[in-house]
Formats: sequence, structure tokens, C-alpha cells
Amino acid sequence: MAMRRPAYMFNARYNSLSPTEERFLEAAEYGNIPVIRRMLEELPDLNVNCVDYMGQNALQLAVASEHLEVTELLLMKENLARIGDALLLAISKGYIRIVEAILGHQSFADTSKLTSSPLQTETQDDFFAYDEDGTRFSHDITPIILASHCHEYEIVHILLRKGAHIARPHDYFCKCNSCLYHQRHDSFSHSRSRINAYKGLASPAYLSLSSEDPVLTALELSNELAVLANIEKEFKE
Repeated sequence: MAMRRPAYMFNARYNSLSPTEERFLEAAEYGNIPVIRRMLEELPDLNVNCVDYMGQNALQLAVASEHLEVTELLLMKENLARIGDALLLAISKGYIRIVEAILGHQSFADTSKLTSSPLQTETQDDFFAYDEDGTRFSHDITPIILASHCHEYEIVHILLRKGAHIARPHDYFCKCNSCLYHQRHDSFSHSRSRINAYKGLASPAYLSLSSEDPVLTALELSNELAVLANIEKEFKE
């Protein structure tokens, strides 16, 4: 993670793109379904995970441009990378049908993928981007937290039905190995991850859909945050 580069424009792999890969990425970005279908069928050695100068692969480009059919074609390919990033991108833009298409991918047969952030996922998995700033989201953000932040009620509902949830942060004085490590390694990122989790828990979308008594839950959460504001400086606002 420490080797991530500071700017998209210095993506070294873009300079080595072949003309075929450039055409493939362009077709994904502009939603050229016939070209994408033909290239996927006729070019078995095509690298579907090649990236452009901004570090985005074809799946991310298709999602960003809201091309549902191109997204569905790409999701049929084996060894497709950055599916997690594509899901976060679709959630951030509120593309419900694309979110549903991505959640239908075999990767999500393992429901833990819905509750894991990029920081918690094995780096060799390629589920999230780990190189050249290929992702635009904080490494502690999970799909359900992002949907809650964006107040995407329908997407939150879809994720809850699939078993996703927002884990309540540990007590500030927790001495478990995980908390001790993160406090010592990067205390600011640790506090930021806690704030992001609480923002998700306090979201009207998450409160109303996950709690049997949203008003009571909101009051309890308010009291908890008031106490935290006196302990953690980052929580005062």
C-alpha cells in the first residue's frame, strides 16, 4: 500500500498499451457494445484488466459512463479485476441496475465481500485496486457504508437483504490486537475509519432500514457520539 503512486498520469502500464487494448478501453468507455462483444469473443488473449492513463480498467470505465450492457458483458469474463472498485463506483453514482448486475457476480457468493473494505481484503485478490491510485475511495469504506453516506435507500436495502451490515466500531479504549495495531500504525486513519462507520450508522437510509426503532437507535447513537466528542478530537464537529 505504501508503494501507491501519487498521480494517475504517471501510470506506467498505460504507456505499454497495445492498439487493441486502447480500442477495447475506448469501446468500454463509450458503450460500444458490438465492438466489446466482438473483441471478447474473438480475442481470447485480450487483457481485460488493462488500464488507461488514469489507472481505470474497462469495467470501471463502463460503470462510470453508466453502460449497463457493457458492464454485464465484462462481468462474464473470468479473472476480472477490480470488481469491488466498480461496485463502489456504481454505488457512489446511484446506478441501481448496475449495482444489481455487479452483485450478481460470482465474487459475491462470499458475502464477506460486502462487509470488507479494501484495507481488509487480501492484496493478491485483485478485488480492489492496489496500484497507481486505481481506486478513488478511502480504504476503510465498505459498500454498505458508502451507500449509507450517499443516502441511497434502495441500494442500502439491496445490500441489507444480501447480508451486509455496518460493524459498530470498538470502544475507544479497546485493547484488542487490531485496535492497538491501527492506533500505533496510523492513528489518524484509525479515527477516520471510525468516523466513516459512525456516519454510515447515523445515515437516515441505514437507520430507517436496519433498525426496528430508528428513533431510539438515533438517540442512543447521539449520546454515544457526544461522549466520543470529549475523547476524540476528530469527533467534535
